[in-house]
Amino acid sequence: MDKSKVLITGSNGLLGQQLRQQLSSNFFVIATGIGPDTSKFKSDKYVEMDVSSFDQCQKVLYKYAPSVIINAAAMTNVDDCERIQKRCYNINLNSANNFLPYLVEKKPHFIHVSTDFVFNGYKGSYIEEDKPDPINYYGFCKLQYEKIILKHCVNFTIIRTSLIYGLNDDRYNFLNWVKENLIKNIKMNIVSDQFRTPTFVNDLALVINDILYMKKYGVFHISSGEKLSIFDFVCNIARHYGLNDDLVKKTNSTSFNQFAKRPLDTSLNIDKAINILKFKPTKLTNALTKIS
Repeated sequence: MDKSKVLITGSNGLLGQQLRQQLSSNFFVIATGIGPDTSKFKSDKYVEMDVSSFDQCQKVLYKYAPSVIINAAAMTNVDDCERIQKRCYNINLNSANNFLPYLVEKKPHFIHVSTDFVFNGYKGSYIEEDKPDPINYYGFCKLQYEKIILKHCVNFTIIRTSLIYGLNDDRYNFLNWVKENLIKNIKMNIVSDQFRTPTFVNDLALVINDILYMKKYGVFHISSGEKLSIFDFVCNIARHYGLNDDLVKKTNSTSFNQFAKRPLDTSLNIDKAINILKFKPTKLTNALTKIS
């Protein structure tokens, strides 16, 4: 029997590459991205596709006719999203409209990776039913994308996640940035009053695989469930790799003066995922051991 076709956007990114590795044995994977294929994990097919281009999206979708689409493409630098709002809008919001004709007509299972930044961060431990209220342009665009999917799509899964990390030498991500700075003895000012529930990229790819097999739809929060300040997260990384955590200097959001506002506590409650998806999150110390 032919394998089901899964199209992955953002397939050269940290999550996209992990999805290619996770899904390749059981699905026909159509990987897409801007520019050539740079992933060390090969797929059945790689196609250049810019999610902000209506024509490219329509051409690729109708040519390959996937029964599953996983949208892992995003502009994730929050400060850049605030500075370059038109680009953020095109990638993180309006790109939803570039998929809509296919989604409405063919009704594939559409899995969209969203963010904890749809919340304002005033209370933390957010459940799926809590009312979103973003405080920066990145969060605003991601929320509007969710609303488009909720309004027009039938077979959808929206995954809100937080601070995705993993070790991938050919892709810039927060874990790599911390390690590189500490190895070079560069001091880092890290906020101690912003709290997240970091997400191990392997966990995220695995639960997406489970969602496909279980055919689960709706909104799910996926993270470690382990609430940490950004400062504690960085210090944990430093200690695990035997690096000098004295280089990690504590600061607060007011003093740090980031270009875009950051919500203080966007920790995610993952009880729904644990109960329905049987999700088993990996704690930070165990995840770092796995990828060391």
